[in-house]
Amino acid sequence: MKKISIFVFVFLVVCVFYSSAQNVHTIWTRNNAPTETYVVSGPWTLEQSGAAVGLKSAGYCDANGVQVPNPSVERMQPYYFPFITGHGRHLQGYFDYRPKDIDEAVAAAWSDDAGHTWNFQQKVLELRATCPNQLQKDPDGDKDNKNDGNNDDNGDDDGQGHQFILKIAGHTYLYTLDRAVNHIDSDDLYIHELFPQPGLPLNGAPAMNDGPTDETTSQPENSFHTIGLINPDGILGAVPGAWPVKIIYEQKILGGDNTGATAFPASQQCNTFWASYYARNPFGTGVNDDITYLRLAETTDGIHFKDDGPLQGLHDPTDVTASGTRWLATAGTILKFEGGKYGLLFSGGGCIDGDSDAFHYIGYAESTDLLHWTVVNGINNPILSTATYTITVDANGLPIFNGAPGTTITVPSTTPVAGLNNGFLAGRVYAPSATLFGDHNLTVFFAGYHTPKPKNGLGDYRTIGRVSLHSDRRIVDASTNVGSSNDDDRDSDDK
Repeated sequence: MKKISIFVFVFLVVCVFYSSAQNVHTIWTRNNAPTETYVVSGPWTLEQSGAAVGLKSAGYCDANGVQVPNPSVERMQPYYFPFITGHGRHLQGYFDYRPKDIDEAVAAAWSDDAGHTWNFQQKVLELRATCPNQLQKDPDGDKDNKNDGNNDDNGDDDGQGHQFILKIAGHTYLYTLDRAVNHIDSDDLYIHELFPQPGLPLNGAPAMNDGPTDETTSQPENSFHTIGLINPDGILGAVPGAWPVKIIYEQKILGGDNTGATAFPASQQCNTFWASYYARNPFGTGVNDDITYLRLAETTDGIHFKDDGPLQGLHDPTDVTASGTRWLATAGTILKFEGGKYGLLFSGGGCIDGDSDAFHYIGYAESTDLLHWTVVNGINNPILSTATYTITVDANGLPIFNGAPGTTITVPSTTPVAGLNNGFLAGRVYAPSATLFGDHNLTVFFAGYHTPKPKNGLGDYRTIGRVSLHSDRRIVDASTNVGSSNDDDRDSDDK
């Protein structure tokens, strides 16, 4: 009888300990401050021939109309939306290369120094090979732009982007979003089967864009595409170790909060409370009526997907306050811990941003079932954040712009885990792609902009940033943990 009692006591203690462990959230600290990354060779970068001082397309093409390559080692601009695989020092990267209003392509590069420097490999699905020849748009209205070969446009940069790679059922698939008018977020994700070769990880995808463009918008969507995803904007990641393969993807309903069956009442639309801010803010941001959700889906072939529903607890699509999260972004990283807990690095934003791209902060959340999430690091205690702002709000957290009395708040209210922002991510920070470095450290790559929307200062946008984070809990696996040996990251963790 006494042995049974001792057994029951030990069992209860173990249960309590396990339950308590499940309720303790991961604590993140930084190993270093965020820094910009660099790329060796590849296509034109913003720093060439004057672009870094605001000349939009300086040096993009030579006198013979040929695109000029990156001649050496430059800041990784204009690259963004990183999707990084591997772990430790040896990484494989896939990036969206997108010089504003000029071109777009999916690019690949590798690193053997934990992502400080990237070695260009190839680009595919390039929107166009022509040189800029249209007068640059003049967003500030002062009509000072000139058609002189330094500030020219090609009219648009709406190619294929939001790239994601998935290996499944003996295939390697590249998924992309078609940004063309009447196709973006209404078409399915396009699929290209890859047959990687040494130095050519994107082998199999065509060199030039093969989908509809803004000039060929009446063309139907590509025939090889996903089936079953709802208004997909891109795939965030694949859940480590799951079969059928489970993915988290973003659904984006363009203009959904004020049109059709998804319309919200006026009290739940940003423009109701933020119209005067949008009219006078210096960043070029304005009202946005999109609705976004992160959703869970599963597949056994990478083509046909079963949607399992929207993720709960990460945001509120009706939030109109000054410190709420209304929108979520496409890219991120799924982590797996011991004991059945999952972590999620995600991007969020709100009405103050005026943009459903959700670039205000990088947050962190946890779940045990992949559908219900608890935000641990949100907009007021984020992992990374854009520039701190101070604003007056009423008792409901709504902004006050008419001088009426209220409460002044600062967002974020606490210092981000990675520290206060610096220049290259002051305007946008989003799309975290994190790789393991040992059992307790992550190397997090992200997209950073100096300003929320590039205007005449076109020399500092779409930058790949990097920061190293430490977890107080052992990380078992990550959605990016594929494709490299694991014998390079068991010594001193990267700082």
